[in-house]
Amino acid sequence: MTPTSSTLTGKTPASDVSVSSATQVDTTATDEQNAARAHHEAEAAKAKVARSALVLVLLATCALAMKGLLAKFVYATGMTVDGLLLLRFLIAMPFFWFGVWMFGKNRPGERAIRPADMIWGAAYGGLFFAASLCDFTAVSIIDVTVSRIVLFSFPAIVMILEALHRWRFPPLRQILCFLITYCGLILVVAPNGVTLVSDHMWQGVFWSFASALTYACYLYFSQRKINVIGSMHFSALINTVAGISMVLYELSVEKPLHLSLSGILWTTGISIFCTVIPFFLLFEGIRRIGATQASLISLSGPALTFFAAWLFLGETLSPTQLAGFAVVMVGVASLKNKVTMAGLGRLLARPFQGPAA
Repeated sequence: MTPTSSTLTGKTPASDVSVSSATQVDTTATDEQNAARAHHEAEAAKAKVARSALVLVLLATCALAMKGLLAKFVYATGMTVDGLLLLRFLIAMPFFWFGVWMFGKNRPGERAIRPADMIWGAAYGGLFFAASLCDFTAVSIIDVTVSRIVLFSFPAIVMILEALHRWRFPPLRQILCFLITYCGLILVVAPNGVTLVSDHMWQGVFWSFASALTYACYLYFSQRKINVIGSMHFSALINTVAGISMVLYELSVEKPLHLSLSGILWTTGISIFCTVIPFFLLFEGIRRIGATQASLISLSGPALTFFAAWLFLGETLSPTQLAGFAVVMVGVASLKNKVTMAGLGRLLARPFQGPAA
């Protein structure tokens, strides 16, 4: 074959230039398609995680909503708050460690507990023990519905803790939502006026608010440790510490337990179905979406408790208290959303939405 003049002069033929340019365009287009596909897959993975986290938190919320209701049945047997809590922790403790042994060894995000973890475990377990003691004491004094509504204010406290922890003043909208929430609580607690509230009611509200405060501290500050050691190991650790704390507390106060067979059976149900299972579900959900988001998803908890208390215990709320209940829900829902009900709808619908195009 006779070489062309362009070849002899060292120039690339025009046809070769066209082929090279086309190849570069095809390569660039392929890279863009791969990048778009990778982005789409990443968004799909995030949406999948969000969906699963929502389901986990909702299931945990349903189980936890029944805790106060079942406690009323325990108290009806004559068992005391101390007897319920002591049995609850002691029964739940081996189930937590069994769950770690069965599912937590080779699970992503889980690692064995180290000696340094025990220090933080003692702090968080102490907070959880205090929250539980205050909560069950409140339920023994006032109606389950009222105590749940007061406890439900903990997301507002989480927001305040977040602002204090980050050394920033809360936005005006969050402050207004916080005030709205506690105005609703006043309507629930004092539907006929603050001066007409009995000492009995104030005592129960005090214990319930103390539970909300300690639970909010425990929930917010434990996020980092959950991410470090995993939700299953963390749940087992803090419940073990809380159980030890309960034993030491009972040895120091020496209050009567009044144990009975029926009370033990009810307490066993609380320990397994309202403690162990929802704990694993809740903290796994928190690990995936964070405590703030999880606390907002738990909006359904008081409504579930209210319905169950009405159905099984005959508890009712007056029209003023129902209005206060609605105000509390709106206030908490508005803490992270500019438009109250629309924002709540977007929050709950977001995990079910597909990735952005």
